[in-house]
Amino acid sequence: MTAPRPPRRTRCLTIGSSDSSGGAGIQGDLKAFASVGAYGATVLVGVTAQSPAGVIASAPVDLDLVAAQLDTVLADIGADGVKVGTTWSAALMHLVADRLAGIPAPLVVDPVLVTAAGSGLSGGQDAVDALCERLLPMAAVTTPNFAEARRLTGLTDETDPAVLAGALVRRGARAVVITDVPGGGDWLFDGRRHRAVPGPRHATGCEHGAGCAHSALLTAFLARGVPLPRAAELAHRAVAAGVANGAVDIGRDRHPVDLLTATAADTATATETATATETDTDTATATGAATGAATGAATGAAAAVGAATATATETGAATATDTDAAAAVGAAVGGGDRGRPA
Repeated sequence: MTAPRPPRRTRCLTIGSSDSSGGAGIQGDLKAFASVGAYGATVLVGVTAQSPAGVIASAPVDLDLVAAQLDTVLADIGADGVKVGTTWSAALMHLVADRLAGIPAPLVVDPVLVTAAGSGLSGGQDAVDALCERLLPMAAVTTPNFAEARRLTGLTDETDPAVLAGALVRRGARAVVITDVPGGGDWLFDGRRHRAVPGPRHATGCEHGAGCAHSALLTAFLARGVPLPRAAELAHRAVAAGVANGAVDIGRDRHPVDLLTATAADTATATETATATETDTDTATATGAATGAATGAATGAAAAVGAATATATETGAATATDTDAAAAVGAAVGGGDRGRPA
């Protein structure tokens, strides 16, 4: 008798640049996808020589090779969610927009213009304009940090995230999550309603790759059908834990975020800061029993998946596909995988 096929895992594609230090960019996105059990595919558009302290050198990938990567991955693997990162040039933005037109998957645009260490990565104003004109209207959500939101809108002295988010929607974005707003947390505007996404801010020096991790996690949650407000909460919570428990032993003065190393204390903190329901608690307990001697990384992934599954129950918006995807990830956490620049 033929064994039943396991549920298809969530497929996420990231279109971005290599970070030679491994903390952000393509490398950071793959870690973020893996932390919640999603399969990550990549399209490399640029290469950087960098460390958590900053970018030393960079070079774009030939556009024909970018197109070949995109065509090959989408034709064979496909994607349930797509993230676009660094804006190297206007020509790249137009190519990506053309290739992604009609893709039935949520698109997250993370307009990486400046790294956490302050290094510039934008290809120039024409690249930024092309991103706003072509990609923002296609995206389910765009995720600039506060400084990038100011640059994208031209409101360089604005301090109110609601004003910046509104200006981005008027420029073409369908929804906006501004990260790293003054006072902590993120700011979400879906084109109709503004809301704060509260959360802790940890001064650990482990912010390298935090923006990349946030948008990659958001991509994975949206790919599973989690509603945007809840997906934004889950992504923020996971990144905050990754900063709190960052790789302090990597890098001299600045360090990478770490989503793959979580402790029991991390899980407890996330539970305390979240508005958990009995369903959340029961799910987390069941997941903890199932993981048994699993590593801390597995615990962190299980917590994120448990929260996403509980959300589906709370909102009533889950489909059978969402449930199957969550179950597949739970199985991977329990017993092996069965199923900017910063």
